[in-house]
Amino acid sequence: MSILNTIKMKIFKMINKITNYISLQFKKMQLNINNRNIKTKTIFVYVICVLFPVLVTNVVIIGSTLKASLDEEKENFNNIAESVGHDISTTLESAVYVTVDLYASNSINNFLDTWYDNQAEYFKMYNRVFENYVFYASSKHLVSSITFYSDNGSMINGGRYYRIDSIQNEIWYQEFLKANNDLLIYPYYNNSKYISYKKRMVSVIRKLNFIGLNNVEKFVKLDLNFNKINENVISSAFNTKVYICHGDKIIFSNDESDKNLKKEFKDASSIPMNEVQIKKSMTAFGFDFDIYLIGYKSSYAAMLKDKLWLIGILFLADALIPAVMLTLFSNSITKRILLLGSLLKKVKREEFELIPEIEGKDEIGELLYNYNLMAARMKNLIEYEYKSKLKQQELHLARQQAELLALHSQINPHFLFNVLESIRMRSVIKGENETSKLIESLARLMRKSAEWGEDLITIEQEIEFTSDYLNLQKYRFGDDFHYKIRVSKDCNSYLIPSLVLVSFAENSCVHGLNRIGHAGSIFISIYEENTFLYIEIEDTGIGMELEQVQQLEKLLNEADIGELQKASSLGMLNASIRLKKYLGEQTQIIIESEKQIGTCIIIKIPIKNVQAIANVIREESI
Repeated sequence: MSILNTIKMKIFKMINKITNYISLQFKKMQLNINNRNIKTKTIFVYVICVLFPVLVTNVVIIGSTLKASLDEEKENFNNIAESVGHDISTTLESAVYVTVDLYASNSINNFLDTWYDNQAEYFKMYNRVFENYVFYASSKHLVSSITFYSDNGSMINGGRYYRIDSIQNEIWYQEFLKANNDLLIYPYYNNSKYISYKKRMVSVIRKLNFIGLNNVEKFVKLDLNFNKINENVISSAFNTKVYICHGDKIIFSNDESDKNLKKEFKDASSIPMNEVQIKKSMTAFGFDFDIYLIGYKSSYAAMLKDKLWLIGILFLADALIPAVMLTLFSNSITKRILLLGSLLKKVKREEFELIPEIEGKDEIGELLYNYNLMAARMKNLIEYEYKSKLKQQELHLARQQAELLALHSQINPHFLFNVLESIRMRSVIKGENETSKLIESLARLMRKSAEWGEDLITIEQEIEFTSDYLNLQKYRFGDDFHYKIRVSKDCNSYLIPSLVLVSFAENSCVHGLNRIGHAGSIFISIYEENTFLYIEIEDTGIGMELEQVQQLEKLLNEADIGELQKASSLGMLNASIRLKKYLGEQTQIIIESEKQIGTCIIIKIPIKNVQAIANVIREESI
């Protein structure tokens, strides 16, 4: 019992192992299919489920037809050969049976053995024997003539009797003697001097030595009806060329090139042996003959050839109709899925485009309909949130502006300007020129910041403001600090947002040069090149790492008001947002920096945007 349980457990484990293996292979196949696109899957299904079965089915059908054709051909070959051989054998058998009757006939043997004293006695016996028997025998069988031969010297040559000495030179007689048999079937050509007697012959020659005088040589020669035998061969051939050969001669044939039976037998070498479909050798009463068949066409092969166009059309229909239907099915799926995929990619960019017209009411059509609902709701939700944030931003800015106005209202700027002017004048009187210049720069900065009501100023005004700021920084850093400003004259009148240039200059001073041992220089260049206005602020400060440069560059180019609220340092970020707001999103900020070498900030603005701002300001002033 324990052995039986062990066997059961092993079988169970084996089945379980096979099942797990099949399941694993199925999962791999499913994963491989899932990784293919729908078009590839459709082609795969078409090839495996349609084209391959159609090809296999057609090959099997055509192969079966061809096999049946070959089997039929082989069988019919044998049947035709057997039929032709049977006809010839039957004919020869009938002729031999005649010779048997003659061989055993007492009357014929007595007639041939008797010695006749005169002609009258001979003719009397001659008529009595042949009138009753020979004509009957000739009419019942395929025998054209019966001739008897004997060495009886009292008999007269003529009619159906000849003495042997009259035919000793005939080829058929020589062959009969050479064969040294009682019976010989021999085909030959009767090359008579008379044209009407020239013809092909097949004769049955038999010795008549059954009864009678043993010392009298006698035999009978039956000439078969050659035309009749040839006709039988033709009727048995069934549209096939038949050649019946004896030795190296073609005895019977239905070949059109061998219709003239009054000519010599054709040589067997004239048969196209490369076309011979079957050869059959037979023997009848010691007569050997070969049958060759050529040109047989199977009814199956003929039918297949006649219907080949129909088979081709059916194959194309079996292959093309599923291909067209699968293509339509594939396009029905892939076209709409690709549309949905392209729309979902836009969703990543927060573009919620709706499908204007949904095609189809199937599962994919329902999916597209649900996408439209989702996109519409998300669009409304984002617009609502965006508007809500804008409102909050406006409130925040309004609050900041109110706070600034409150500070301005509490401090009288003009009082501060007057005090600074008094200090400056006292410094001049005392000869403290450096302090005087410093206070003068600070006063100009404060006056300009208090008087500017517009956010857009000319580059020339921005340069003046920046120069005052850098003068103050020079007092701070000392003689180790230098700056240089170079502006193309054509650029002085261009309008840019205020405090932009000074914000970037301030960043260079605070973050680039405000380190022990890192005081240096600042260079500002403003110029036009091609179709862009370039503003470059370069310092020889501490520089930045590549990763820090990339982060800062991305922040300045992609920043929005939301980023401004979260940032701890507002200078350059505020300037970048205002640049893009006034001069367009094409405005680009490029940062180049190398550690311990310095940093260069390049502001690239399309000239057409700068000119457009100027035109708008000009129109508003008019």
